Amino acid sequence: MSIRTLSSTSSVDDFVVDADQDGSPDLPAPSGPESLLAQARSRQRLSLRELLAKPLLRQALGPDLLRRLRRGDSTLALVVAAPSPAWVSPLSEVLKDLATWELRIINPSERLNRPEEQLYRAEEAAKALAKGVTIAGIAADPSRELSPVLLGAADATVILPVPDAALVEHAIHAFSRKGKPVTLSARDLAGLDWMDLVAAFRPGSSRPTIAARLARAAGARIGVTFTEDAPPLETLTSYGEARTWAEQIVCEVETRHAGHAPAAALESCLLYGPPGTGKTSLAKALSGKLQLPLVMTSVADWFGASGGHLGAVVKEQQRFFATLRATRPCVAFIDELDALPSRGSLSGSSNGDFWAPVITGMLLGIDALRQTCPDVLLIAATNFLDKVDPALRRPGRFDRLIEVAPPDVEGLINILRAHLKGELADTDLSLMAQLLLGRVGADVVQVVNGARRRARLAGRALTHDDLVAEASPPEPRSPAELKACAIHEAGHAVVAVVLGRTLQGVSLQLVGASGGMTRMEHAGLVPTRAVIEDDIVIGLAGRAADCVLGAGASAGAVSDLAVATRQLSALHASFGLGNSLLHRAAAEDASDLVRRDGHFAQRIEADLQRLLHRATTLVTAHRSAVIAVAEALLARRVLSGAEVEALVRAHPPAAAVTDSLDDEHGSLTLPG
Repeated sequence: MSIRTLSSTSSVDDFVVDADQDGSPDLPAPSGPESLLAQARSRQRLSLRELLAKPLLRQALGPDLLRRLRRGDSTLALVVAAPSPAWVSPLSEVLKDLATWELRIINPSERLNRPEEQLYRAEEAAKALAKGVTIAGIAADPSRELSPVLLGAADATVILPVPDAALVEHAIHAFSRKGKPVTLSARDLAGLDWMDLVAAFRPGSSRPTIAARLARAAGARIGVTFTEDAPPLETLTSYGEARTWAEQIVCEVETRHAGHAPAAALESCLLYGPPGTGKTSLAKALSGKLQLPLVMTSVADWFGASGGHLGAVVKEQQRFFATLRATRPCVAFIDELDALPSRGSLSGSSNGDFWAPVITGMLLGIDALRQTCPDVLLIAATNFLDKVDPALRRPGRFDRLIEVAPPDVEGLINILRAHLKGELADTDLSLMAQLLLGRVGADVVQVVNGARRRARLAGRALTHDDLVAEASPPEPRSPAELKACAIHEAGHAVVAVVLGRTLQGVSLQLVGASGGMTRMEHAGLVPTRAVIEDDIVIGLAGRAADCVLGAGASAGAVSDLAVATRQLSALHASFGLGNSLLHRAAAEDASDLVRRDGHFAQRIEADLQRLLHRATTLVTAHRSAVIAVAEALLARRVLSGAEVEALVRAHPPAAAVTDSLDDEHGSLTLPG
């Protein structure tokens, strides 16, 4: 079976105006004194089916299928994927016109989930083919609305896009002889369905009037936007794999437009990461770069527009997919995908019966979209990847799962530049980026807006000091508390440098419940035991510095202990890097064994004590460097990785330090 996809940028045959065509849209003949004049004018126009549906279908069919239709090829079974359900009827009429011999149209059915309907539709297709009748099934979602018998027997599947601007301009010119020729853009047609076109092409209307109606209808489409204010894709640094994927998509679309690539479905992507990291911004930037409309939705939108009743929620979901078919080519963005619960979490829940149709509708909707609309780029975002149903995360629905992490220094500088929009163009923003290290793009926007408000209230232009003041609010901690935080963070930072890690920066900035932050690059995608234990030593170095140089251990390091416990638990119970190869739990669940297994808890405790001893040894040997970094932090609140490295070099260790793993890692006793 062959599949033909008509690009929305394809040209169409010239129209031939027949004198006996009916007026468009198909309305009853007018009556009254002006009826004869109106009918005479009506006969001078082509119907909208002739102007739009027929050239679109002829181009999609191609010469070979057209010839087979016209000669009544009894072996031909055809499937046509319509842009939307509203297009099914006009396309059926056009298909009958194109076929000079007997043609059986198979209409779509919404009840194929019923056994009796499946049997009836299967017999309908099979018997027609057995009698030597050419058949054609037309549906917006053929895989769901047409019989599997017809789909399996189809010699060709033809996928139709909505008409592009050139075709609609040509149709307006042929429909009306009033006014000058018009020029349309993708914006003027975004989201319009067949009935929107019918409503705009009114008898007696001028060309500019029809064009204005179309643009007005497109502007009223909820959820369809054009992202002129989106940040340029080139400025989105520190997006890592997500930026690389976006650039690959741009290259693929450009290659398709040049006619050098097949029209396979564009690779879909699920972006995940903490709130505010710019997942939506990436979708907008990609939409702007491709110059395609952006169709956005969320589960919350479906509930808000429907009142929350199950049937209405499902209809809103279906309306979203219908909008995508009517807007293609476009970028589709589903935000907060985790609002659709995983079916595993609904096991035994009374809410399962409600959510099952919504989840199933999403799965089937994505399947149909990717099969019939290869020019729709599907992107979704979530803050909690583990809450998304596994059936949604698999390739074929979302081909790529890409993490969007908080930006690094370079990324923060670019975000600042983008939102400053030319202000402070000659100002070095590296200090600001260091102050904001660990925060996300949304925090940067808040800082810029707050700085502008500060300058506006003072009646002057924005300054760098305004940004610093917003990024560093008044310090609520006492000098003693600040000193303790500085020593703690200096311990992390110095030991990270000593162990050869690339340090991004360290700060005393208050971020949520955290009184400071040390950031470094990951050591590798597949870490060894040595790398994991070095990570833990760096994490425990803050506590070591508290004990060696500060007032002693405090409860402020609780997160360091939690991370260290999770890492060691995964090392022994998940990664097979301890004394056993037994996989006892997933990495994210391994620390649960500490509560349930006393022997396991003892092994983790022994490792924690051993690694804390390593951290204490390193801090003691490099105490002068730790003190220097702490003093610099108290003076400046933030240091770059390069500045910390310079201080470590300027303050060598007091004595040679042997930093090696113990020869004996101990044994892990597992329950029989």
